Amino acid sequence: MRLPIPIIFIWFIIFLVYLAFKRTKQTQNQQNANQSFLERERLANNTRKKDISGLNYLPFTTDRLPDSVSSDEKLNIIESELKGLSNQKIINLSQYSNTDLKLMYGPANLPALSEYDDNYHRLAALFLDYASRQLELCDTSAAIAALEYAAELRIQSSRIYLLLAELYLKQGTPEKINTIRDTVSSMEEPFRRLVLPKLDQS
Repeated sequence: MRLPIPIIFIWFIIFLVYLAFKRTKQTQNQQNANQSFLERERLANNTRKKDISGLNYLPFTTDRLPDSVSSDEKLNIIESELKGLSNQKIINLSQYSNTDLKLMYGPANLPALSEYDDNYHRLAALFLDYASRQLELCDTSAAIAALEYAAELRIQSSRIYLLLAELYLKQGTPEKINTIRDTVSSMEEPFRRLVLPKLDQS
């Protein structure tokens, strides 16, 4: 006499088959992704060098920063680094991978482009350092002027816009936050989505 197969055993077998199918599919997807990446890398490494002189470099100049006659050593160091960057090419390329950059401009340009992108992030940090130090020295107007210039350059650092909004509130000019909001609204979606909700809480 044949005993009936327990229903739980049938479901167990189905579950195992399902797991095996999912694992096979995931492995295949990973292999396809790896092959696609390797093919893009191959194409990128064989891309001819292109002219990058006409890229949208940041027009940063220290002439737009407040005149400083401070004897503060820390502020002088920051100003010196800013002056050094004013002679360098600066561009934000953080939205691109190295493979993207090689495909667009050729692998021979990658070291230079990486340097220009590093300059961008260094500039963003220096703007904040400069404003923070001016606040420590009780020069709020100089801090605001620097942050406004950074916003005009559309530097993608959320702390710049949030600190500027905070200073506007402390100055009793909350209406100026609308200018910040307009600037951020015209920037790239990921950055806009990050900063706007925080500005709305100001």
